[in-house]
Amino acid sequence: MTAPVLQVEQSGATRGFALPLLLGGVGADVELPRELPGSLRLDRVGTQWRLGVPPGLELLVNGRTTTTDRVLLPGDVFEAGGAQLLLAGTPEAPRLHVFELHGNDTVAPFETFQMPGEEVSAGTREIQVAGRDEPGSPADAVRPALPPGVFARRLAWAGAAVLAVMLVAALLAIVPVPFDLSPAGARLDAPGTPRLRVGDRLLLLPGKRGIEVSYEGYRSERLSIDVSRALAGGTPLQVKLALLPGVLDIDTGGLPVEVLVDDMPVGQAPGKVEAPAGRRTLILRAPRHLDYVTEVEVAGAGREQTLQAQLAPAWGWLELDTRPAGARIVIDGEDRGPAPVRIELDSGVRQLEVTAPGRRSWRSSIAITAGQTLTLGTVDLAAPPVVATAAPSSATPSAAPDAAVTTPAKPLPPAARVQSPAIGQLILMPPGKFQQGSERREQGRRSNETLREVTLTQPFYLAEREITNGQFRLFRASHASGIAIDRTLDLDTQPVSSVSWDDAVEFCNWLSQREGLPVAYERRDGRWQFVEPRNGGYRLPTEAEWEYAARHVDGQRWRRFTWGDTLPMPMGAENVAGEETLSASRTVERGAQVLPGHRDEHPVAAPVGLHARTAMGFADVGGNVSEWVHDVYASLPSSAAVTDPVGDSRVGPHVIRGANWSTASVQALRLVWRDSSTGPQQTLGFRVARNAGGVP
Repeated sequence: MTAPVLQVEQSGATRGFALPLLLGGVGADVELPRELPGSLRLDRVGTQWRLGVPPGLELLVNGRTTTTDRVLLPGDVFEAGGAQLLLAGTPEAPRLHVFELHGNDTVAPFETFQMPGEEVSAGTREIQVAGRDEPGSPADAVRPALPPGVFARRLAWAGAAVLAVMLVAALLAIVPVPFDLSPAGARLDAPGTPRLRVGDRLLLLPGKRGIEVSYEGYRSERLSIDVSRALAGGTPLQVKLALLPGVLDIDTGGLPVEVLVDDMPVGQAPGKVEAPAGRRTLILRAPRHLDYVTEVEVAGAGREQTLQAQLAPAWGWLELDTRPAGARIVIDGEDRGPAPVRIELDSGVRQLEVTAPGRRSWRSSIAITAGQTLTLGTVDLAAPPVVATAAPSSATPSAAPDAAVTTPAKPLPPAARVQSPAIGQLILMPPGKFQQGSERREQGRRSNETLREVTLTQPFYLAEREITNGQFRLFRASHASGIAIDRTLDLDTQPVSSVSWDDAVEFCNWLSQREGLPVAYERRDGRWQFVEPRNGGYRLPTEAEWEYAARHVDGQRWRRFTWGDTLPMPMGAENVAGEETLSASRTVERGAQVLPGHRDEHPVAAPVGLHARTAMGFADVGGNVSEWVHDVYASLPSSAAVTDPVGDSRVGPHVIRGANWSTASVQALRLVWRDSSTGPQQTLGFRVARNAGGVP
């Protein structure tokens, strides 16, 4: 079994390392700017990341000091050796980002003050008795013995006095350490010492102390602090406990399924699995069944929720009889017995052949739809075949009787949805006619939104969701979308960004080859262009196709926004620049804009598919990331009616469509909004399309 590889990004370069990974000084796998007393050891046990801390090292993990080994989660940040390290990605595509701090500590160390008397070290000090008489003085004479009981009483008084002095000294030495706890009612304990708490302060003796913070429904934290007088008047120590995951009790009617939460495997069902608190995408997957996909609001805090799910079968049935009776039925080259038959077949295109001795075989492509029965009735092998003839002439002899051919079967209509193993579902868009662009009187109209009639003569498929980082890294493992306003854009479930138009096209060709399809693009005249004649490979949608699909309701109505025709935007409709974008940033750029009163809980790109869909079922066309389309940009397209437009053939910037997570303009929320770009942006990604011709 191949050892897992961790991608480490440092100083602009990305390298792959086998686990475990050592971080430290000279000789470590990854060298940090400052020397450590040993090497940090990063490893993965199952799906858990573990950070081994060498003796004598204090480091910050998510802003808290630790000296012991820790379990890390994606998104955790730890600081050591003059560097900040961010763990990202998933067990399948792990990444570690190393940011060198160049000596600028992010958290100033506590000052240490020395109290009077603290300079006395442990040990024995000689006791000098004041006024001692010289030898031979009367003081050396034999003293009379004390009466019985007096010595014991004096000894008890002396012990009590010593205890009182020690108690007073201890009370004077106690430090009231302030805490800022979340949740506010969290419990504070210092194991091994009495629990003395006054309000938000814990009374502790000086020295190194271990503190445990706990609250029902939250993950407990253990801190190690060096207690000194400096803490009493300093900034309260902030401790934010993480909410425990929730428990989903999933009933699938006994069908064994794999459970994924936000595209991450978490366990098996039927039964109970854990899921992080919040709005989550739940996927149940089983062989020969269609994926069950739903959104779940996970309560967290260990609370249990029940879910019933029934997965639709990914197979259908074929029924047919033959004349003469008993003809052999062959499916995809496999003899399935004599007619009449009712055969269970996996959904998709199948090659059917019906044969009988002394008869001409009957062949056809059939499409099996999941959960449905395809009934072909009786295939008559006794009927004479239809003969294709040509008018006799000197150049073309008459067709001989044995040259008879059967009339090909009429092609079946394409399926409403098709499934790609790599990117999920694509939705069929039928041919149609619509008005692209906007009228001159439309509020917010831009001059580049030329109104024109567009006719699309061919059906096409468009991906339900934007391509994600995880999907794109199957093609290019080294890709990173980056960080914006202190938040990562690089999670596997977030839409890919920071990709050029050429990157998107090359992904389309790779995906076509992966799935056994012809490539849709070829390199001509120094740039990527459609292969002619057009084929069924993956490609970017044309600008007209993108707008047609985004605004389509029923072929007669066309929406202005993804949610309808009026403002304000409903909550949960799209991920755009709400007020959470400002609160997420430590330093807000001057003049930064947001949509007033709007929040969507995602300061940057959200996992794909979390928000509302268009009428046709497409996710994120009006938010998350803007999208590359095929066409070269023209600022003033012609207003003349066009059929199946693909844009100019010249070299130039390409069109981008749709709002994104930083969009703060109502004008840009309209689905007719269009712009252009010449290169990658952190707000720009893509989704794919393909022709529907030949796809059953």
